[in-house]
Amino acid sequence: MKKEIQELIEVSQFYGSKKDFVIAGGGNTSYKDDERIYVKASGVSLATIDENGFAVLDRKLMKAISEKTYSENVMERENQIKHDLLNARFNPEKGLRPSVEASLHNLIAFRFVVHTHSTKVNGLMCGNAVEKLTAELFGSEVVYVPYVDPGYILFKEVETRITAFREKTGKEPQIILLQNHGIFVAADTVAEIHSIYNTVIAKLDAFIGEVPEVETLPIDASIVQILPAVRMMLSANGLKTVKVINNLLIQRFISSETEYRKIALPFIPDGIVYCNSSFIYVEFTGDAEALLNDLSGKI
Repeated sequence: MKKEIQELIEVSQFYGSKKDFVIAGGGNTSYKDDERIYVKASGVSLATIDENGFAVLDRKLMKAISEKTYSENVMERENQIKHDLLNARFNPEKGLRPSVEASLHNLIAFRFVVHTHSTKVNGLMCGNAVEKLTAELFGSEVVYVPYVDPGYILFKEVETRITAFREKTGKEPQIILLQNHGIFVAADTVAEIHSIYNTVIAKLDAFIGEVPEVETLPIDASIVQILPAVRMMLSANGLKTVKVINNLLIQRFISSETEYRKIALPFIPDGIVYCNSSFIYVEFTGDAEALLNDLSGKI
């Protein structure tokens, strides 16, 4: 195994095992030389990835994808790009599907790229004043990308902004921040990847200040009647686990439908991938049966 691939595995597992950087199957990593790019395959967990978890792609064919003109129809375009990405694989017989962000990884000039959905970074990236605060915290050292849908459109937007950064500074960007999405960190060594992430998180920690622990609150006793019924409603296609939590932070957003509306839509792609794009809200007035009837209809 190449030394760089072993380093890629180690840095992938390092960030993949940290829940404040990667949730479930989120995030991706890559290493590239002049000919090949090794990028995390879709559906593979960073926390446990090994050499077999990386799709290996031909960089010449990847470059051709970035220069090609695709359909204006969104679904048709994404299918065309998916087809070209699959055709760029060196070992198609392995059946690995490269991450949809593989083209982004190939675009970035540095050998190693680690993309995460860091909780603290996304605290900034999902904020109302994101562009202003990003400029205040990181100045001209980062590329900031306003929200666009993931896929080809995102790739082209990042490409445009990297080109502008290069022309303005004479350097290649090592930090790319995507609104409502996450962060890309790039370097030629894994040690520098760690150093950059440490710097980013330290700046955010200094800005956020001390975060108080969220006080846990009691749960209404009628939950013993409600929970088994909810579990049955959700287990039509296989047995599910249902977890109930209540704390001061949650209490604010379940205090009324008006407050709930503030968090009624997902902020980042992980929310859509793991929780779908809309959530269910029901009012509990003390009548468990009425709540279950309401919930059953909404489910």
